Amino acid sequence: MTAETRQPGPSTPEALDAFARELDAIRDQAMAQRGAEDARYIVRLLWVIRGLEATGRLGLLVAAIFWAAGWAAGWPMAWAAGATVPWLAATVGTVLLGLSKCLQNMEFGHNVMHGQYEWMNDPRFEGKSHEWDSACAKEDWRDFHNHMHHHYTNVAGVDRDFGYGMLRLSADTPWEPRHLIQAPYAALVALLFEWAIAIHNLEFERLRTDRDATQARMQALWPRARAKMAMQLRRDFLAWPILAGTLGALAFVLRSGMGDMAVSSSDWGTAALAFGAPALVMLAGNALAGVIRNLWTFVVIFCGHFTDGVHLFPADAVATEHRGHWYLRQILGSSNLRGGWLFHVMTGNLSHQIEHHLFPDLPARRYAEVAPAVRAVCLRHGVPYNTGSLTWQFFTVVRRIVRHSLPGGEHLLTPLPRAG
Repeated sequence: MTAETRQPGPSTPEALDAFARELDAIRDQAMAQRGAEDARYIVRLLWVIRGLEATGRLGLLVAAIFWAAGWAAGWPMAWAAGATVPWLAATVGTVLLGLSKCLQNMEFGHNVMHGQYEWMNDPRFEGKSHEWDSACAKEDWRDFHNHMHHHYTNVAGVDRDFGYGMLRLSADTPWEPRHLIQAPYAALVALLFEWAIAIHNLEFERLRTDRDATQARMQALWPRARAKMAMQLRRDFLAWPILAGTLGALAFVLRSGMGDMAVSSSDWGTAALAFGAPALVMLAGNALAGVIRNLWTFVVIFCGHFTDGVHLFPADAVATEHRGHWYLRQILGSSNLRGGWLFHVMTGNLSHQIEHHLFPDLPARRYAEVAPAVRAVCLRHGVPYNTGSLTWQFFTVVRRIVRHSLPGGEHLLTPLPRAG
């Protein structure tokens, strides 16, 4: 059966209203339960993130300084390079820093910027002012994600988050020869996801169809996007590497006693290496931590939006939609992931993508609580509730990307039931 003939869920105005009332009741009850427990959770999470980041960066500094001091002491280069302590410190530091970035972006930054904790009246959790650890400017994020994506979820031609303007994911998008390389292109985007999202709001892909308007938009938005990307580059790829290099060079000088003797040109060359090598260690650790974050966020986000069973909706149906239609779009355009408590935390609770799209301003830690009630409402009203394991859902995402790199594919456009 094609998507054009499927109309899952309530199909009459009365049924849609009943559907909306039940979901409204779930939201109202959950929002009324917000309180001290949620506040303690988000404060503790903030300190966990800061602790992981500090420990991770410290591990990278320890590795860098150890190698510099070893060269200063005259250790054989092969032994110093293969020493267990600095490699272990660098590996652990990189992993912990990557974990902190995952948590900061997803369970903290993303959710805070949705306004989930503004009721606390604490500037640390103010959605509009929060400066997250990402190359994407917060203003751009609120525009294309909080507003366009969440309000116009999977509306064809409006919600640019469906495929991010770069991927053909259904037969409803005309095929072009450039789509042949979208699978390796998607893999590259996964590695650099933070930077792809940073320029998403510039709408580069529309240069082909509306060049003048797109250039004007890019000129207006680029200064803000450039400033945020530069901030991210300065911190992870300049400030921290310089600090590591400086400490490494200092450790070399102190260990070798260069200040107490005549310094030869070879000594200065080794000292320069003692600066450069630690700086590179820190730079590489920061880059790999970013890759960890990018790959994880790519997988989670794509598994929440582009699996089997998702639907697209025609733009003309949205203008007259009721509350029930909006709820229906959120469910049919989202997918969940099964997992345990830690898994849900690491995904920012976007493993409950359906509940997030229904209630984006509800503290995400409560999605697991409301999920059974949401699923029961879907069952009563005949609305598919798309959930599965991470492995299976990601397999269907990859299959969709590869299949639609070729002509043809699956039509996803689904007409909404009439409003009456």
